[in-house]
Amino acid sequence: MLPDFFKYFASVIVGFSFVSCGSPKHSADKTSINYFKDLKKDTAVRYAHRFALSENNYCKVIYVFGHTSPKDTSAIFVILKDSTLKSLPNSKITLFKSPCKRIASLSSIYTSMLCALGEQQHIVAIENIDYYNNADILRKFQKGELEELVRSPKIDVEKTIVLNPDIIFTFGMGNPEKDINAKIAQADIPMVITVDHLEETPLARAEWLKFFGAFTGKEKQADSIFKAVEKNYYELKQIAAGSKNKPTVFSEIKFGEIWYVPGGKSFAATLFKDANANYIWRNDNQSGSLHLSFEEVYNKAHEADYWLNMALVRSKKELFGQENRYAEFKAYKSGKLFNNIKTVNTKGYSDYWETGILYPNRVLSDLIQIFHPELKPVIKNDLYYYRKLNESE
Repeated sequence: MLPDFFKYFASVIVGFSFVSCGSPKHSADKTSINYFKDLKKDTAVRYAHRFALSENNYCKVIYVFGHTSPKDTSAIFVILKDSTLKSLPNSKITLFKSPCKRIASLSSIYTSMLCALGEQQHIVAIENIDYYNNADILRKFQKGELEELVRSPKIDVEKTIVLNPDIIFTFGMGNPEKDINAKIAQADIPMVITVDHLEETPLARAEWLKFFGAFTGKEKQADSIFKAVEKNYYELKQIAAGSKNKPTVFSEIKFGEIWYVPGGKSFAATLFKDANANYIWRNDNQSGSLHLSFEEVYNKAHEADYWLNMALVRSKKELFGQENRYAEFKAYKSGKLFNNIKTVNTKGYSDYWETGILYPNRVLSDLIQIFHPELKPVIKNDLYYYRKLNESE
């Protein structure tokens, strides 16, 4: 049984205005065919709740669910399988001919996923080179083969229009009226707004690889990579469950007067749980961040065993220099301080935020070794993203 949003499009006899990836745009003809006949949901999407895929013999349909709820369809994209088809009657739905060959990827997370699919040669623009550790991307930028479109807080509209990519991947909150730049839309450059950051579990976020696979014609590769990640994740989770120890953990540092800590249903909280650790705010029901004062965090977390994820902090000395009250936490006194900064670029940005979303199994491997050092011989890997904070750099 297809959900309502699938039924709706399966019942409509329509064509679309379209964007042809890598080929010129055509004017609409008068053909009217039921391209949504016999649409079938892709049941391979198991964890993600913010996108879905369906297909038939004519096309693939990609649904993005918005900011109000996972049932709120905020965008629909249709990718033709038959490249000989011309344009179709007008609609507000964006139509593509796959695969897209000139991609603007405005997040290092999406770029990492595209590179994992072997699409680095098709990436013509990124947001800001400062965020990257990826050798292929750095090499392309040095050779002048990549444009930066978001050096400031806002996208460079003029540069984007001149570049004229086939497709722009960027993030938003699932509200097209606010997420899509009007000038870029008027230039007929399609913006695909993703909401992967609204997913609540590590595997759900990693599964967005299949979203990018659908746009690039790399569905099989995406499925294969994700299956390997999923398999390893559950193997590691089972290893962690075998430990009799269950240490307590908290994370982050304060910015100004606010300490933003992950909610109990968040990406980070799920990783802590699967690594067999007790996250201090595990009983909270939020998937976003909690906005707390120093005193609120101290009252609940000062006796926690471990402290993780302190932004760009590289040593205990630096941590103390930011706030001398940090020294009152048990984890600070015992030296059980770990930050995800093992691999950083010259600007200080960590590979964790580039590839850790795609490979949550690697993050989980690190956390298990941190919380349960006795299991390191079983895991047989070094830490991927984390390192212990020493007294000084």
